Amino acid sequence: MNRILPSDIRYGAAPAPDQTDVAEAAKVGKPQPNATQPNTGPPSATRPTAAAPSKTQPGATRPGTESAGTISRSDNAVAIVSDLIARGTMPRIDTTPLLTHKDLPGPLSMARLTHFGTLHSLDQTNAYSAEHADTLYGRAMIALKLIPFGTIACALTAAWVWLGGTFPRTVDVISSSHYRADSHGRKIRVFNRKTAPEHVIQVGNLRITTPMRTACDIALLTPGELNEHDACDVLCALFEEYQVSLAQCMQTLDDNHFWPNTQPARELFTSMKHFF
Repeated sequence: MNRILPSDIRYGAAPAPDQTDVAEAAKVGKPQPNATQPNTGPPSATRPTAAAPSKTQPGATRPGTESAGTISRSDNAVAIVSDLIARGTMPRIDTTPLLTHKDLPGPLSMARLTHFGTLHSLDQTNAYSAEHADTLYGRAMIALKLIPFGTIACALTAAWVWLGGTFPRTVDVISSSHYRADSHGRKIRVFNRKTAPEHVIQVGNLRITTPMRTACDIALLTPGELNEHDACDVLCALFEEYQVSLAQCMQTLDDNHFWPNTQPARELFTSMKHFF
């Protein structure tokens, strides 16, 4: 073993280990002389551990999971409609509610998007966005593009805006004019009836009959004008969703007895009294 001379010792530093001893220690797996060992601290010391993620406290709300407010169902139909409009959400403004085959890359694109559920077709060349059709404001934007300027959406078109579902075969409006041309593949059906100001409400930029007046207009339709729609199903949906009163509908018919087909409409409302 080599001798350690005084000149090889430095204050505060351990002497360099002999290379022969290091090699021998490595063969038998012993700790090498003067090798630096990891500092594990005092035997009684406890190493810090990572804190466990805290659980959500009872009653706490996680970010991004706040539940949307529900629409209150008041006895006043006007209050319900106003509350629904106030709480309504607008679709994205970068999408258009109506599309034609010219707006898409090719003639098969509309059929493909309709198959995927992205669009709902009006005919082979016209369709409306499924994103818009999912909300009240979106359906109002679609109807606004379909009805002629200055008219009021009514009857089956108004019922579609209020309830959703499949778009009817005709575009029903209140107007004193007549329209021969179709609107995006749908025939425009005009009703020239007296309309009180309280029977019309505005959703976005769309002027539309209130749920109560819409129910009256649907009850006034003849079986041929319903276009395979069931009047009772549509009326029941309006009554349940917007708390429309049968008494209000009957009073509206009494106040406008000169409307055509009022007697069958009154009989229809009378037959529904046991449901509401």
